[in-house]
Amino acid sequence: MANTRRYRAFISYSHADKAVAEWLHRALERYRLPSRLVGQQTGIGPVPARLTPIFRDRDELSAAGHLSDTLRQALADSDFLIVIASVDAAASRWVDEEVRLFKSMHGESRVLALIAAGNPGERDITGFFPPAQRFQVDREGRITDRETEPVAADLRIGADGKRLAKLKLVAGLTGLPLDALVQREAARRQRWLMGIASASLALVAVMAVLTVAAIQGQREAERQRAEADGLVEYMLTDLRQKLEPVGRLDVLDSVGRRALAYYEGQRPASLDADALGRRARALMLVAEVRELNGDGTAALEAYAAAEESTAELLARDPDNPDRMFDHAQSVFYVGQVAWQRRDWDIAEARFRQYAALAERMLATDPSNPKWKLETGYAANSLGALYLDLRRPDDAITQFQRYVAVTDQLAAEAPGDTSALWDSSQARAWLADAFFQSGNSQAAEAERMAELTILTALRAADPRNSSVRMSMARAHDALATNALAQGAVVMAATRARDALVEMQALLDQDPANSLWRDIATSAANTRAEALLLDGQWAEARGVNAWALTNALELTSSDPANRRWTISLLMQARWMEVAILFGERRTVEARAGLARFQSDFGASRSADVERGAATAWLAIHAMEAADRAANNDPAKARAAAAAAGDLVTPVPGTKQQALLELVTAQAAGQTALPAVNPGRYPAHALIQAIRP
Repeated sequence: MANTRRYRAFISYSHADKAVAEWLHRALERYRLPSRLVGQQTGIGPVPARLTPIFRDRDELSAAGHLSDTLRQALADSDFLIVIASVDAAASRWVDEEVRLFKSMHGESRVLALIAAGNPGERDITGFFPPAQRFQVDREGRITDRETEPVAADLRIGADGKRLAKLKLVAGLTGLPLDALVQREAARRQRWLMGIASASLALVAVMAVLTVAAIQGQREAERQRAEADGLVEYMLTDLRQKLEPVGRLDVLDSVGRRALAYYEGQRPASLDADALGRRARALMLVAEVRELNGDGTAALEAYAAAEESTAELLARDPDNPDRMFDHAQSVFYVGQVAWQRRDWDIAEARFRQYAALAERMLATDPSNPKWKLETGYAANSLGALYLDLRRPDDAITQFQRYVAVTDQLAAEAPGDTSALWDSSQARAWLADAFFQSGNSQAAEAERMAELTILTALRAADPRNSSVRMSMARAHDALATNALAQGAVVMAATRARDALVEMQALLDQDPANSLWRDIATSAANTRAEALLLDGQWAEARGVNAWALTNALELTSSDPANRRWTISLLMQARWMEVAILFGERRTVEARAGLARFQSDFGASRSADVERGAATAWLAIHAMEAADRAANNDPAKARAAAAAAGDLVTPVPGTKQQALLELVTAQAAGQTALPAVNPGRYPAHALIQAIRP
């Protein structure tokens, strides 16, 4: 029976996934079925030549007078529903309602899905779908308790990729076998790439002719040079956009290298402004392709060549702020690649140059918000670099500038939530720098200022999960700060607030690994505060929750060393401390041995990444246990084994633990004096002593 419905498919999506929805809409409407397959009879009818039209609700409904009526009619007029699945879609009542309505009209079998985002290692994908997609819907539109198993194409890293995901959806929309489409697409792409190769050879030929033409006549050489520039820019812009969806940036590699050699062979001073601008744009694109291919050395080379062009353009027009901006971007990217490669001197020099250019832009028009923001971005780049270099004082100076810029922009645009958000994040950066410097009071003040802004943002949008997550992070940071000052009761309260917030978010989306990460961190902080306060039973319950979740995260992605260090190792040493505190000495000793067995092989590398405090706590407890067991020699040896745990700029917690193990290594038997306002390291071993 011929299809009489108006739309081939209806795309349902959360606003957060708009870019994916737009890509899918274009990809499906532009897709042409292979001619040999058109007209074939499948289980859902004859195969069409095109999959048009596709209904994308935010576009189609923008001019509608009655949203609900138009929506219902569009759903009724669609053969299929395609849900852009993500954490945001799962929480969207509008996506859920569209799925519910469609299922009540057309049944379960015509709902397709495309996973847009999420943890690449997450195997349980149910957290990406709204309730109406996870459960069957009856004809009256009621969601039943009968579960379904959504099958979805997957855009996440390491999954289908855009090309295969698109073909999977085409197969679902037509009833064709996926392998038939893949084979036809492969043949089509092969013919197309052969055409690209021919075009590439033609480009190389143009460049070769250009070399000869330069000798034959200046005008002709300039004309052909412009043609070559245009070809290069086409290859690296329009053509690149066509290649990216099928994952074949490598096809551009040889052309990119030739283009780079071609441009490097020309002195920037000999080119007019238009040609020089084309050179810079092409080289920036070459650099981006190199970065996408993971070739940092080649990317740096191309960015540096682009920097040379933008520098020449600025030298010709030194008072033009747009020329300053273009050159600032080139300079920034050179610095960014150097930073990623740990070339600290180059990174700092370029970021400082970027900051100077931003100040020059602002001087041309002090009221221009774009130039103001550039000065803030430049300061933030330097600040983040200095944090990595463990130079907290320098980082503080830069982040204070960033805060000043974002606060000013927020004041100039009252009610602009994006400006307020930038201001809150700038204060979070500044708080981290203060904490690294050991200035806990200043860190607390900045976190409180951040919370004030976030509270206002939450009042305006109570369901905003990003704001709620940031508030939980701020509370956890405040709890950590309170611990460093010995305020264990305050720390426990702050950490509880963070944990309650994150557990509420996890109830909405248990599959969200980022939220589970933040919740586990808050649980670790609360457990630590409770055990330092001697509340062993409550600490045990919180620690058990943290340990379960840390194990879940690390088992889902064993390569994620940060989860192991910041979550699992923290939960493990606290588990040992609680066992000692509850006088379960045999189990505690087994925990000490397990910790050293599980994490000992990677100790040196982990310490550089932040594991020093966990290891210091382990050594302190082992030394105290040896001393309690009347074995002073082994006690001193256990403490002395912590000698490799001294790191640059240790925090107050690490410093307190270092002082404790140093005293133990020296054979001191008396507990160190309690120092108000500092991390109470003595509490870790107080329950171990006889």
